[in-house]
Amino acid sequence: MYVADTANRRIQSLSLSGSTGTGVTVVSNIESVSALYVDKEGVNIYVALRYFDRVEKWTKDGKSGVQIGGQCKQCAGVWIDGEQNVYMTESGAHRVLQWSPKTKTTVTVAGQADDEGHSADLLYFPTGIYVSSTDSNLYVADTNNNRIQKWNKDAKQGTTVAGCQNGTSGYNASFLSSPLDVFVDDKSNVVYIADSDNNRVQKWLPNQSSGSTIAGNGCNFV
Repeated sequence: MYVADTANRRIQSLSLSGSTGTGVTVVSNIESVSALYVDKEGVNIYVALRYFDRVEKWTKDGKSGVQIGGQCKQCAGVWIDGEQNVYMTESGAHRVLQWSPKTKTTVTVAGQADDEGHSADLLYFPTGIYVSSTDSNLYVADTNNNRIQKWNKDAKQGTTVAGCQNGTSGYNASFLSSPLDVFVDDKSNVVYIADSDNNRVQKWLPNQSSGSTIAGNGCNFV
């Protein structure tokens, strides 16, 4: 497991099979980490640096990182797909970018630049992202719209797979409130959500209108 230990300006690696719980520093002297992605080999670590407006690629135990792609305003999320394309959440511009290592170009794959809203083609301060390894569909924690959006590959708009489509927040099982991150089980398409303002983690089954709490308690939901 890798942890962005932001206040200590480092990234820690912890063994899930160990009994000590002691971490090993794999990246040091790094600031403003809002998200990270580690490749399967555990060698390359991609970090979203929110207050430096960029994504950097670090080699494990390296002394410095290399910027990937161009500016990413208030960069809050990062993911890498099977073709090594880099996805970046440009929260400050309400969109998700994709940078290609082959063409060295960046395109918008979700949302519209500097245009916020709750219609299907817009996002409002998105943060965490997840890209499916089976079909390259993009899932976005659309934070200020209190929902999780799924954008099929090359789609011009997204669909709401968790939370309220019109952006309404709430605390019961049908709603989310400022979700910050999302993870998807590619086999079952079950969506897991860090529902931050409700102090819980929600599990949302496909095509369901409500989720269930699997961590946190906040209050008794009805």
